[in-house]
Amino acid sequence: MSAAATDYIGMWYRARARLGVDDRIEFIFIDPASGQRRTVALRHRDYDGVAGILVAAREVGMRMPMVPSGKRRKAPPFWQRWQSPAESREPAELQWRRFGVADGENNAPLVQWLNPQQTRALYQRAHQQKVSVNSLLLLALHRAVSDTLLVKGQPGSWCFPVNMRNAVTVPRQEMNLSSAFYLTVDENDTPSRIDRTIRQNLKANVHWRYWHLARIGRWLGQRGVNWVCSRLLNGQQHCGSFSSLGEWQMDFMSAGMAPDTVFACCGPGSPNHPVANGVTVVNGCMSLALKLHPSLGAGHAQAEQCLQRWINWLGADA
Repeated sequence: MSAAATDYIGMWYRARARLGVDDRIEFIFIDPASGQRRTVALRHRDYDGVAGILVAAREVGMRMPMVPSGKRRKAPPFWQRWQSPAESREPAELQWRRFGVADGENNAPLVQWLNPQQTRALYQRAHQQKVSVNSLLLLALHRAVSDTLLVKGQPGSWCFPVNMRNAVTVPRQEMNLSSAFYLTVDENDTPSRIDRTIRQNLKANVHWRYWHLARIGRWLGQRGVNWVCSRLLNGQQHCGSFSSLGEWQMDFMSAGMAPDTVFACCGPGSPNHPVANGVTVVNGCMSLALKLHPSLGAGHAQAEQCLQRWINWLGADA
């Protein structure tokens, strides 16, 4: 396999798996009438969320959906990829509430969804406030986590993934092609502040720096990545990775499913990114998925409460 086609991002998830950190992403098809689920589980070492959607669609026999066409981004000059981060606030050292629930109680991701009318209303509110929908979603999620999982009043760090498919040469769609940056969110923030911080990070090309750093496996190899990863896992605590996978059109009937099937996806989280989540809009219906890593000691009841608070902070009744 050529260097261009090697999945260097996947090396990190392979390294984490060696340390006992689950890298399973679940892609879930839900019949809204019965609540019955069909789940395709894939490994993050092989696919990011966008790639996983394509593979999951193929595995259930669905006509292949088109990858959402994002804004075409030109790669900046190399020196501009190493600018100072746009984020100036330092997150507090997170203090999680103690629940004492046994590991393994909270297994499958919880899912709620907004119908097309509710989804449109959320987009309209974002448009009226001149912010992205992701700004509303991330702020609402942090407030929900603050209400239900954190000792109150703490700003927290969130990983914000960035799809690189429209910025780099893509050897194949079905691999890890995402970078990221981190931003600090406080429960008293406004959507405008979150939106401004996201835009500043993108303008400062912070995700490009992480893209290059994450690909050091090209020089270190898998053993070197394993060594670095073992030290990073004991590093800074973050709330989680905010995963928003865009707007899709899916032909559920081509796979023998109901036309109003709800699609959702969610990763497993990790000890230093314990709040796993996923937002996907399919056929105009937005799904929100949530899963808490066992390291939090929180169970099904806490996850349900957190997901419901997320919906409440969005101002929508799912």
